[in-house]
Amino acid sequence: MSLEQEIYADIVDNCNVLLGRLKGCELINDTPEGRMIYQCRWLKEQVAAGRLILPVENYIHTLRHVSAENLLRHLASSPEHYHSEIGIYLYRLVKLTDGNLLLKPEYYMYAVRCLDALIAVLKKAVRPLSRYELDLTDELVDLKHLLRSRAIEPPLRFYLPDYPNFNEVYVFFESSIDDLPNGKVLCQTVANLIFEGVRPDTWTRPEAADRETKRLPGA
Repeated sequence: MSLEQEIYADIVDNCNVLLGRLKGCELINDTPEGRMIYQCRWLKEQVAAGRLILPVENYIHTLRHVSAENLLRHLASSPEHYHSEIGIYLYRLVKLTDGNLLLKPEYYMYAVRCLDALIAVLKKAVRPLSRYELDLTDELVDLKHLLRSRAIEPPLRFYLPDYPNFNEVYVFFESSIDDLPNGKVLCQTVANLIFEGVRPDTWTRPEAADRETKRLPGA
């Protein structure tokens, strides 16, 4: 299976989950539920016809709006279950239509290596660390254990406030540890893996991720 085929298959899978959540909703353009049914059906039709070009730049305004504004929150069994039941699939679909590869369980061990490498960067820092940078290590250790035990399922975008030190260190694709060796790339990689739920384009297969992460210092 090519990388494009993997993305297409994941688009169909996430559309099917969302269509299941939307079962029984009226198929009209006047509601976010109806528009999302049309959106998912369109994406599936384009994949089946081989016409979906990645990244998808047009015709997914509904998906982006519904995901960003949490317009399907009322369909969850309870407010606290919105992310796991609906939000995570909307967000994954956004990332997939942007042409990203999802972080899947078979890649978790390699994400753990990235967390270990980032922890090593902080522990070996040649300058004094800020309070947030110092306390970030504990958050990374916690994330590592949660991911390894599969107690969490990326993306954790709705749980970013639960990691205040990461939230302070990494802001808008830049971090306060960009000056440390490997700090910039590792912080970006961890942010993408854990909070965005996408893996590097170079992780084409688990074997490729294994080779790449084995070379990380501290991993």
